[in-house]
Amino acid sequence: MMQLPTTTPTELKNEIEAGEQVTVVDVRQPHEFQRGTIEAPNVETLNIPLGQLQAGQPQNLLSDVPTDNVVAICASGSRSGMATQILNQAGIDAKNLQSGMMGWSRV
Repeated sequence: MMQLPTTTPTELKNEIEAGEQVTVVDVRQPHEFQRGTIEAPNVETLNIPLGQLQAGQPQNLLSDVPTDNVVAICASGSRSGMATQILNQAGIDAKNLQSGMMGWSRV
């Protein structure tokens, strides 16, 4: 089995602070997403619940955003791990945020 590409909250924070363009695919449910997500001027955030990503064509769902630096997030990193696999299989270079929003809230 292929190793899942991942990034840590600290690595992601450093990328964002360095001004790199990041597309965040937040696979939590809308009510979870409303509690807060990753926001910065150079971050494009999409809320695509995992079930919608599994049912749809990832390339179509991400057709309006840059896909050269995609990070999948959820609450803890497990749903986003599945999302990362789906995105990678669709030819989108995506990484899973380790520890999800729980980890992000600690950096």
